[in-house]
Amino acid sequence: MSIEEIEERRAKRVEAKKKTRDQQYEKDLVEVDRIEEELGPDRVGVLKMQSHIDGMPTLVVVRTPEVGVFTRFRQMVRRAQGKTHEIGNAKDLLAASCVLYPDADTYAKMKEHWPSIHDNVGNEAIRLGEAEGKD
Repeated sequence: MSIEEIEERRAKRVEAKKKTRDQQYEKDLVEVDRIEEELGPDRVGVLKMQSHIDGMPTLVVVRTPEVGVFTRFRQMVRRAQGKTHEIGNAKDLLAASCVLYPDADTYAKMKEHWPSIHDNVGNEAIRLGEAEGKD
């Protein structure tokens, strides 16, 4: 097989993957739009996946944490006294409470394919719960 043939085959594969990703992204955007309409665009964060797996969403929608959940997160972090495992547990609790999209079963499957997704969700939840810097 020649270089040109291989490149053509790869280009077709990439184009087919882009098409399925775009179709899923359109469905996901409908949900993002609905959630932003309900809560406001500044109360949610949208984390886009760097890759796509057929049948999986292309993004995760994270909401601003509720006060009680964020307070519990801070208490757990303070009690952890630098123990990374306990800090991780606190972040997991926060992240799990802030995923609005997709549904819990789909999100659990996403965590199998993208192992760091839950950390990213936790970071986004923390960011949403913070105040902005000084002007």
